Amino acid sequence: MPKGIGPFCFLMIRIKTIDAEVAGEAVRLIVSGGPSVPGRTMREKLHWARRRSDDLRRLLMLEPRGHAGMHGAMLTEPTSPTAHAGIVSMHSAGFSLVSGESIIAAVTVALENKLIEGVEDEVRIDTPVGVFRAVPQWTAGRVTSVAVTGVPAFVRSAGLPVRIGSRNITVDVAFGGEFYAIADSEAIGVPIDMTNGPALVRMGRQIQDAIESAIRVQHPRRADIKGIHGTMFTGSSRGAADLRSATVLDGEVLRRSPGFTATAALMAVLDAMGVLAAAHSFTHEGLIGTTLEGSVGTREDGDLAAIVPIIEGSASITGFHEFVDG
Repeated sequence: MPKGIGPFCFLMIRIKTIDAEVAGEAVRLIVSGGPSVPGRTMREKLHWARRRSDDLRRLLMLEPRGHAGMHGAMLTEPTSPTAHAGIVSMHSAGFSLVSGESIIAAVTVALENKLIEGVEDEVRIDTPVGVFRAVPQWTAGRVTSVAVTGVPAFVRSAGLPVRIGSRNITVDVAFGGEFYAIADSEAIGVPIDMTNGPALVRMGRQIQDAIESAIRVQHPRRADIKGIHGTMFTGSSRGAADLRSATVLDGEVLRRSPGFTATAALMAVLDAMGVLAAAHSFTHEGLIGTTLEGSVGTREDGDLAAIVPIIEGSASITGFHEFVDG
């Protein structure tokens, strides 16, 4: 050791996480070393995280510690009187409004590792788009799956014509916690396959740009929820699933899982078409063959025709980590 340099002169930040996998999606839950996120509402907490915690997000989501498909979450104090905790979701491209995979992973990790105590039957999670109710299934002291009731999902625009290059295609725009553009993969001429990833990403970006140039995508009840989060391409399933899809998220990330909010948005479209039976469990297959199970909890009419989806998935803990920066 060079003269004059003591063993404790370097300040090193240590962050502990518990990692999990949900339907092929990697989720990293920060359990210590992260900030205490201030805010009276989850929207304020998200705004604070976007301004003050982006370095932490980049540290944990991007290489060399993460990768393009990494998702992450921070548990916070709840902001509504009935919730047990809040959650701020992140990924490699930024902070998202909500991630259902992060909720499934966080509830599983938190219950099995006693980060949330005194709760077994239902965990209520505050997010910037509303309260999500998560019901865990237990077997021999382990959480084997989590069924999450989401926020109302609805169709913003059905059969919207958009022009991509020299071609005219139609897409649906729907909300399931985030807004998605939904297009038929056969109609665009790009099969759903990992080898077609670059083509799907390019087409997804073009469709998203075309929609946002043509219409204003905004939640009718929440002016702060706006813009397309991703483009979903649908096609026939390869197995017992009802439908298969590949989703390109904002930031040109090709999602591995079917996607919780994407599944909710797709179910809203199918329900509006009259092909989603209330008693039927909808099995949604993602790009790599993993699935999520969806069903309709309730339907809402009035000023906004919507379904309240229930989507179930399982999280497997993949590792306990301590990351350093400094």
